[in-house]
Amino acid sequence: MILAFLVFVTFAWGIYLLDHYDEDDNFHGADDMSVGQFLVRNIAMPHVQRLYHTVPPAVVGVGGGGVNAGPVASGAIVGANGYVITTLHSVSNLPEISVQVATTGGIRRFPAQVVKTIPGHDLALLKMQTTEKFLHFRMADVQTVVPGQQVFAFGRNSSGAPLARQGLVQSADAPLAVGTTRITHLLRSDAVYSWEQTGGPLVNVQGDLVGINIAATGPTGKVEGFTVPAQVIVSHLQDVVRFKKGSPAGKLGGPTGP
Repeated sequence: MILAFLVFVTFAWGIYLLDHYDEDDNFHGADDMSVGQFLVRNIAMPHVQRLYHTVPPAVVGVGGGGVNAGPVASGAIVGANGYVITTLHSVSNLPEISVQVATTGGIRRFPAQVVKTIPGHDLALLKMQTTEKFLHFRMADVQTVVPGQQVFAFGRNSSGAPLARQGLVQSADAPLAVGTTRITHLLRSDAVYSWEQTGGPLVNVQGDLVGINIAATGPTGKVEGFTVPAQVIVSHLQDVVRFKKGSPAGKLGGPTGP
């Protein structure tokens, strides 16, 4: 009876592990590779400077497969094992895709494949073809996002240098036409100022992903910034990526806190 009980417990524990398996946890320390985790540790500089220092390694350039091909859009790494989200219209006509990651040794290129697309929200999920692990974003709770909230938009320019701008959420329910597709329930923010931020992340003061940016031409000809919010991303892609949730709002203090 004791042997039978031990066998039962062993099988039950195995089923529990399989049910709670996360491919990002296949290596020690995966949970410590999120932007938010590193932001908490790096307390040697003011909060906004910490963001500008910590976020860019998780922001990538997305382009064609040619050796000298520059990025056509930015992207955000959302999984330690190399999942990247960018805008669908930026990669839909590329015969090959490469993701350009900034490292201490310079820009590295990784071939990538499209795993899933969300045409209704102009999103594409890419997977870098590598076994390496990457700094990545946790997902913010955007149910609490309100106009006037401080946010930060990131991207990479044609030479791979990071772009960043601090701004405010202007609207939490904005529409946008991308080609023949009309997208609704978007955020609007003045933190997006350049076409090169398209596909890049909008983050909060905790360093968590509020959404993916789309730069559009406004009535005056200037760039206007829209963002596909994090809850839309999670609802469509959680069958592929096990997203990590961000810190509760305010846990790290204000943007100018210690």
